[in-house]
Amino acid sequence: MSQDEMLDCLIIGAGAAGLAAAVYLGRYRRKVLLIDDGASRLSMIPKTRNVIGFPDGIAGPDLLQRMRLHAARYGVLPEMGRVERLSPIPDGAFEAFAGSRRLRARKVLLATGARDVEPDLPGLAASLKAGQVRYCPVCDGYETKGQRVAVMGKEIHGLRESAFIAGFGNQVTWLSMGSQHAVSDSDLERLRDLGVLIADCALRDVRCHAGKGVVVEMHDGQAMDFDVLYPALGLTHASELAVRIGARVQDDGQVEVDEHCQTTVPGLYAAGDVAVGLNQINVAAGQAAIAATAIHNSL
Repeated sequence: MSQDEMLDCLIIGAGAAGLAAAVYLGRYRRKVLLIDDGASRLSMIPKTRNVIGFPDGIAGPDLLQRMRLHAARYGVLPEMGRVERLSPIPDGAFEAFAGSRRLRARKVLLATGARDVEPDLPGLAASLKAGQVRYCPVCDGYETKGQRVAVMGKEIHGLRESAFIAGFGNQVTWLSMGSQHAVSDSDLERLRDLGVLIADCALRDVRCHAGKGVVVEMHDGQAMDFDVLYPALGLTHASELAVRIGARVQDDGQVEVDEHCQTTVPGLYAAGDVAVGLNQINVAAGQAAIAATAIHNSL
């Protein structure tokens, strides 16, 4: 396409949200460009089991490929690239820069997602693939039934994730990393009522053994074995493009959107993990459908 050609919509990010939006806008016969840097979190999921229509689960890369094929059916193929800068222009449209390319679009959908804050642990990648390390208890807490599960996270975030995981009939230990003092007595009591053990000492070493489990050594010399480890260290939401042009974001970096998934910048929409909401594939697809339809109706 010509650098001066005006798109109806530029979609930035080709994970679940970006590809779902591409399907809708392609079917609405809109002129769309989908640009992606190839770092979708979906590609890192060994198997997801709560995406509707896949009762036996599906590997993240396989789902991603199916979604790409679906979007391609309507003429939208992801193009590799990274948008470094996005700017509103006087006519109400946007200008985006990706390397040497300049793109112009009447509307923009930000579907740039988020990244888990990863601990620096030996054997992490292999243990993620084997299911000994997991990041999303909403996605796969069900699979931890009857196992010894450790949650590594500080303060109220770690405590709440420990309480959530305790609802799956497993034995949970909260590795609070010396932060127990920062939560209320009532929260601690609730955790104990759920049967969650609390290990408040600082961690000396955590070793992941793919297919076997996780060994945690405390600074007081205690060593513990677990079947599963959940690092609860937070997410980094890829909202920089929105922030730079004045979109309002929450403290954690998620972009605030209205009922049509439009940000506080007119014409800029957001869907998926980068937008406020539950970080789930099903939610990302739903937000994308809402945003794409709102974009179509506004053009």
